[in-house]
Amino acid sequence: MNILFVDTTTTDLVVALVQDNNVVQVCCRDDQRRHSELLCNKVAEALLLAKVDFSMLDAYACAIGPGSFTGIRIGVSTVKGYATAVPRPYIAVNCLQALALSQRLGAKGSAVVDAGNGYYFADYINGVAPCLVPYDDVRAANAASGTACDYLDGAVQLILQRFANRQWDEDLVPLYIRRSQAEENRK
Repeated sequence: MNILFVDTTTTDLVVALVQDNNVVQVCCRDDQRRHSELLCNKVAEALLLAKVDFSMLDAYACAIGPGSFTGIRIGVSTVKGYATAVPRPYIAVNCLQALALSQRLGAKGSAVVDAGNGYYFADYINGVAPCLVPYDDVRAANAASGTACDYLDGAVQLILQRFANRQWDEDLVPLYIRRSQAEENRK
């Protein structure tokens, strides 16, 4: 099994090749939001490290958000481009679910991702739908929080479960919880 995973939703850029019992990762922490410049080279680097080419891939996995509006679009469009050239099934990864499952971050069940401008994207185990909450929201105090490199283990766990159950997504649809910064500024 070879699954290419891309996450460009946070300040980190993550490219990982999930293999049977191995994860070859190329993880760039806080790359100054240069995802569009670095992504394709990092994919090539990960494939080279794993001695795999696109024809050997079984699926594409991509973080669909929530996160940076532009970052989500970069990852989703790049993976869709690869799938146009070499068709394979999609696995969409919800970042909040990956974060909540991350053993590295304590597997707290609840998760928040920094949305900037004083807010978090949040997902809670008490049935609240993914939403936008202020930094000082009491519910966010005990939630798992991190960036893409921090919750890679949770994302891999989701990918392996979905692959084993053949739970493919027909399309990669971005998970936006709020409008883009430009749309918000037009008010």
